[in-house]
Amino acid sequence: MTSDKQEKIDEQLRPLYAELQKYGQTQDWDRALKTTRKILGISSNEKKATQSKIICLMQLDKFDEAYGTMTKNANDTADLFFERAYCEYRLNRIEDAYNTLKSIERDLSEREQELLAQVLFKLEKYNECVDYYRSLVKNNADEYQSTRQANFIAALATWKLTDPSCNVQLESNDLSDETYDTTYNSACVLLSSGKYAEAEIKLRNAEAQCRRELEEEGDMNEEEISRETANIRVQLAYCLQQEDKNVEALTLYNDVLKTKPTDLAVIAVASNNLAVLNRDQNLFDSRKRIKTATAPETEPKLNAFQKKILQVNEALLAIYTGQHETARRILDKMVQKNNDTDDSVPLAKVSLLMKEKKLPEATQLLQEFIENGKQRSISLYCRLTYVQLLLSQGKVNQACDYLRSDEELLVKPGIVATLVTLYNYLEDTKSAAQVLNEAVDRLYNLDRTKGKHSRALAYLIKQNIIYQEKQGNGKRVTEMLEILHKLYPNDTNTLSKLIIHYLKSDPERANLLSQKLPSIKQLAEGIDVDTLESTFGKRVTKAEKTIEKTKASDSGSTATTTVTTTSAEKKKKKRKRKIRLPKKYDPTSKPDPERWLPLRERTYYRGKRGKRGKQAAVGKGTQGAVGSDQSATTTITTSTGAQRSMPSSKGTGASGSSATQPKPMPPSGKSAASKRKGRR
Repeated sequence: MTSDKQEKIDEQLRPLYAELQKYGQTQDWDRALKTTRKILGISSNEKKATQSKIICLMQLDKFDEAYGTMTKNANDTADLFFERAYCEYRLNRIEDAYNTLKSIERDLSEREQELLAQVLFKLEKYNECVDYYRSLVKNNADEYQSTRQANFIAALATWKLTDPSCNVQLESNDLSDETYDTTYNSACVLLSSGKYAEAEIKLRNAEAQCRRELEEEGDMNEEEISRETANIRVQLAYCLQQEDKNVEALTLYNDVLKTKPTDLAVIAVASNNLAVLNRDQNLFDSRKRIKTATAPETEPKLNAFQKKILQVNEALLAIYTGQHETARRILDKMVQKNNDTDDSVPLAKVSLLMKEKKLPEATQLLQEFIENGKQRSISLYCRLTYVQLLLSQGKVNQACDYLRSDEELLVKPGIVATLVTLYNYLEDTKSAAQVLNEAVDRLYNLDRTKGKHSRALAYLIKQNIIYQEKQGNGKRVTEMLEILHKLYPNDTNTLSKLIIHYLKSDPERANLLSQKLPSIKQLAEGIDVDTLESTFGKRVTKAEKTIEKTKASDSGSTATTTVTTTSAEKKKKKRKRKIRLPKKYDPTSKPDPERWLPLRERTYYRGKRGKRGKQAAVGKGTQGAVGSDQSATTTITTSTGAQRSMPSSKGTGASGSSATQPKPMPPSGKSAASKRKGRR
C-alpha cells in the first residue's frame, strides 16, 4: 500500500522536476521557485527541491528567506557550506560566515576561497586576504580574472593604508591597468606608499578609462557617469590634498557632493576631508560636514580605520568650538572601545588639555603613552610634541635627554641641529660637540650600509669640524676632513684644510696629499696678468669697479678692461645753481618764529568767521539782543572789499583789554561744519 502511494507521488513529481530543470537552464528563477514550492507541497522531504528552493531565493536576492529555509531544514542543507556562508555574508553576519567556512574539513573549492577572501576583507584581516587573493590570481585564468585582480589590489591598498608598518613585497604583475577598477586600486596602493605624483597620474587615467567605457555602453547620461566616477574623483582630491594643492582639492570635493553620489562612503569621505581643509576656520560648515559623515546609515559602509578618523575629527571640532566636555566624552568612549596602538587619540587628548592650559597633565599623559609603547614604533609627530611640551614648561635639560636617548632621531639633521641649539642655550658646548660627533658616526655607518652618501652627512661633518676645532680636538677634525675628502675628492678647499692639519701631525701624509692639488698652471687659467699688475697695490674704488663692469659688458669680450682714470675725473661735477628768493622777500624783516607750526596752532590764528559787519553778533545772545562789544573786531576797507585784520598785541577797546584770542585746540579728523559748530 505504501509503495503504491509512493509511486503516485513519484509520478506527480517527475514532470515537476523536469519543469524545474528547464527553468534552471533558462534561469527563470521565479517560475523555478514556484515549481519547488509545488514539489515540497506534494512531498516535504524532497532534499533536492529544498536545495533548489534555496538557490532560487539566493538568485532573487531573498537571502533572509533562504537562510531561514536552511535553518529549518538543517539535515537536508548540512552540506551547503558555501550557500550558508554566502547568505550570512550578504546579511552582514560576517563572523558567522567566517566560522562557517572555517568549519569545512575538506580543501576549499575555488568559489569558497574567493568568498573567504571577501569575508577576511570585511573582518579587516588584510594580510590573510592578500595571501588568498594572490593565490587565486596565480592559479586561475577565467572571465572573472580582472575582478579578482581588482579585489586583490584593493586588499593590498587597504592593508598598507591601515598598517603603515606592514612589509608588503610587491611583485611585477601586482599592479595592473587592465580595467579602470584595477587602475584605480593600483593608484590607491601608490597613495598608501606616499607616492602621490604617480598616484595622481593613475587616478586621472582611471577616470578617463571609466568615462570611455561607460560612454561606449551608451546607456548612461553625463550625470550618471559623474556619479559613477565619484569615488575616483574623491580619491584624486585626497591625493591633491596630500600634495598641498588645497584649492583644486576643495573644488573637486564640492563638485562630487553636488552630483549627489549614491555611495554613502564617498559622501562621508568627501565631507570629512572638507572639514579637514577648513581647519579652525568656517567651523559652522565643518560641523555640518562632520554630522553628514557620522550619520548612522554611513557607518556600515566604513571600515574601522575610517570610523576612528571621523571620531577623532569630531572630537577636534568640539575642541575648536569650545565644547570640551563633548570632546572628552568622545575620546574616553574611543579609549574604552579600542586598544590599538595608534597615537591619534592620545594626541587629541593632549590638544584638549593644552586648550585648558593643563600642560603638566598633557606632558604626563604623553610620557605614559610613549613609555608604554616602547615595544612599538611611536610616530615622529608624537615624540616631537612631547619635546615641545617639555620646552614650553622650561624643562630644557629633560627635553635634551629625551632627544638624545632616541637613536632614530639622531640621524635627522633637523633634530641634531635642535639639540645643538638647546645645548648652546644651556652653555654646554661640550655636549653639543659630542652630539654632533655621535650623529656623524651613526649617519656615516647608515649610509655605508645603504651604499649611498646623503647631503645631510656632509652638512653634519662640516658643523662637527667647527665644534671640534673649538674643543681643540685636532685628531677628530682630521678624521672628519678625511671622510669629507672621500665623499668629495675634487673639493680643493677640503683638501687644502686636510693638508694643513696633516702638516702638524703627519708631514709625509701631507706631502702625499699635496700632489692632488691642482698645479699653478691650472690655477692661472683665465687670469689676465696685465690687469693684475695694473691694479696691484692700488685701491680700486666702487665707482671704478662699476665702470669696469659696464665696459666689460658692453664690449662683450672676456678680457677685463684696465682702469687708469682716477675716481675724481669720473665723478660728475655738480652745477652751481643761482639761489632764487621769493618775489616779496624782504631781507630787513624778521621771519615769523611760528612759521614751522601749522596755521591752526599759531597764536594769532582766530579761526574762520562765517559772518562779518553788523550781522557778526547775531545769534550770540538772547533773542533780539545786540552785541555790546562791536569794536573788538577791526576791519580794513580796501578797494577789493572788507578783509579781516591781523590780530594785534595792543588793546583796541576802551577798557584796555587785550584783543588777542585764546589759541583754539583744533578737533582731529572732523569736517569743517562740525568745527564751526564747536566754536559756538
